[in-house]
Amino acid sequence: MDIQAELISIGNELLSGQTLNTHGRDLGEALSALGLQLSRDTTIPDSIPIIGKAVEEAFDRVNLVFVSGGLGPTIDDITRDALAKLFGQKVIVDQPTVEHLKGWYEQRDRTMTIAATRQAQVLDNAHVLFNSVGAAPGQRIETADGKTLFVLPGPPNEFNAILKEEIIPWLRIRYAEIKPRYVRFVKTKGIGESDIVTILENADFQPLEVELGFYPGQGRVKIRISAEAENKAKVEEVEQTLSKLLADHLDLFE
Repeated sequence: MDIQAELISIGNELLSGQTLNTHGRDLGEALSALGLQLSRDTTIPDSIPIIGKAVEEAFDRVNLVFVSGGLGPTIDDITRDALAKLFGQKVIVDQPTVEHLKGWYEQRDRTMTIAATRQAQVLDNAHVLFNSVGAAPGQRIETADGKTLFVLPGPPNEFNAILKEEIIPWLRIRYAEIKPRYVRFVKTKGIGESDIVTILENADFQPLEVELGFYPGQGRVKIRISAEAENKAKVEEVEQTLSKLLADHLDLFE
């Protein structure tokens, strides 16, 4: 079973370069460990029509959609409104989240304002995902055709906390039959990608049922070897072959 996911990051601050977006890296790594695949990472502005269209189009392609950002108390935090319009749902105040927010503000010697309670708003058909390190909760929304939307806050520590504590355990149960791909790496130094390709071509190296990925950086190239779990032996065979072909350039101490 090939279960793919898409990430939609929302925020003008991301597109203007004011904020570094690390969600794609963190989500992709977490999903890969479960045998799921992040197939697209899209960043869009704070716009209700654009948000709605992006989510709708993503669901035309995949079963799992992740949306991050736009859940705060400010005027440009419009993700909830965009999703409510898309799904024809009401936005309601989640009372357990209000109680959590009261304690959250008290611990920081701050007064919770009326504006702050906006962070407790969720879609009325959402399963609320507890935010252990921040204010606005995440949400899980099931569609009529069996697909799932996850809505997460934008700050990386909050995004990752909800992902790790709420979403990954749910996905692990939901897709228990899926096994992660088997992955190995061959690491080289002092040789460029084009030279590696030449060596492999001269050796007529064409592995079957195994995917190769090349990741260069700082004078090194990391070669990722992956395949379905049942092809573990083929991955290890390819790893051995690459290690022999590139023996003079292996980085054994990274």
